[in-house]
Amino acid sequence: MTITLSTEHRLARMESTRAFLDRGTQPARVRIYGGVRPAQPADTPTSGMLVEVRLTRPCGNVVGGQSVLTAMENALITASGLATWARLVNGEDVTAMDLDCSDLAGDGEIRFEQTQLYAGGYAQMANAVLG
Repeated sequence: MTITLSTEHRLARMESTRAFLDRGTQPARVRIYGGVRPAQPADTPTSGMLVEVRLTRPCGNVVGGQSVLTAMENALITASGLATWARLVNGEDVTAMDLDCSDLAGDGEIRFEQTQLYAGGYAQMANAVLG
């Protein structure tokens, strides 16, 4: 059996996700990693974090049934590597979800101009869409 959500219910889910991300004293963050994405968001990453991107508050807007995340600023890359996945955490440092990263031609939820990141440079999310 397949569940099909109404547009109104889907919008409510996106608004709820945004509210969860904006909880806490810190802004929500997108932590970018290389390597293999863990099977579950509760699992510890096996690779080091390449960069952490802080999100605005609120963390984005719900547009057309999707949540579009917005970065506060470009983030300093702390380790070189190929961005393959991301972990989204709220302002209480609680994991919300794991996402795929890609370049603009790919289908990752988090997209960069290029996925090869170099320590000392700055990462700019080109696109970050949930839903």
